Amino acid sequence: MLALVGALLWVLYDMGLLDLQNSSLNTWLGLLALSVVLGIGLSWSHVRRALSGQADMDDVDQ
Repeated sequence: MLALVGALLWVLYDMGLLDLQNSSLNTWLGLLALSVVLGIGLSWSHVRRALSGQADMDDVDQ
């Protein structure tokens, strides 16, 4: 996921939509990228269960 966010930022920079000279913008982009990666990583189990219908080991009732 981090590679996907990095590639998106690279494309935005290459197209001229992103200026890396602004350190405040870089800080906010870093925080946004980190929050996207962590948010998807933490909720991936729920997303995968909804897409596939399979339960994880800790989701199965005894």
